[in-house]
Amino acid sequence: MSKSSDKMTAFEGQDLQTQALREKAMLFCVAIAIPSLILILWEMTTRMGWVDELFLPSLSGIVNEFFAMTRKGYAGTPLLSHVLGSLRRVFTAFTVGTLVGLLLGLLMGYYKYVRAAFYVVTELLRPIPPLAFITLFILWFGIGEVSKVLIILYAGALIVMLNTMAGVQSCPKDKILAAQTLGANDLAIFLYVILPAALPSIFTGMRVALSVDFGILVAAELLAGDLGIGYIIQDASTFFNVEGLFVGILMIGFFGVMSDFLLRIIASRVVHWQG
Repeated sequence: MSKSSDKMTAFEGQDLQTQALREKAMLFCVAIAIPSLILILWEMTTRMGWVDELFLPSLSGIVNEFFAMTRKGYAGTPLLSHVLGSLRRVFTAFTVGTLVGLLLGLLMGYYKYVRAAFYVVTELLRPIPPLAFITLFILWFGIGEVSKVLIILYAGALIVMLNTMAGVQSCPKDKILAAQTLGANDLAIFLYVILPAALPSIFTGMRVALSVDFGILVAAELLAGDLGIGYIIQDASTFFNVEGLFVGILMIGFFGVMSDFLLRIIASRVVHWQG
């Protein structure tokens, strides 16, 4: 009776695994169905002449332009140099902005006097778009790398700070009181109670900040630059190189999606209790 029961349990487990795999396969098919349909319709509309390629180039034309850039570069600079220049700016700004936003968010979320000290400043800066500071940053820091990185940093740091502060404030008070009752100091409470509770919100803020950083990258690289994906977009639009314009746009989207994917993998490892 026991052996029969064990066999039945094993069979049910295998059946559940098979069902889970089928569901994942179906979800994957659904996920790629709509993008594939959009790409097919895109190519058909341009090939059939329904839309002038001046306004919407064909996918094949964009692919050809991309491979031409990989061979010849753009504006005398290899395409890889443009890509690496943009990624360096984004991830430098994202790393520094995350550290600043994380530190401020933790302190403002836990210490009410720190929150009171920075509340007015952060609330004043929060609705101001980063592009409003472009002229000031050029005057203060010049047209080099510093001004570009700082504009991107400003966009992401506030997002991380607000999400971190919200995560800290969402930590159950009874857990903090229990830790204090057991004799934990502020550092131990931060590390073992508040930080784990705030991590889901922190990673959400980081993902949003990273996507915003990629969005601001294009505008930042319009500042008298001659290197980067944003420069390719700006230069291609100036000379009505629509294929080159779409190459730059799609590269921004590709690297943004891949960066978010890697960040989600890291989050699933760090915040593993979220499932």
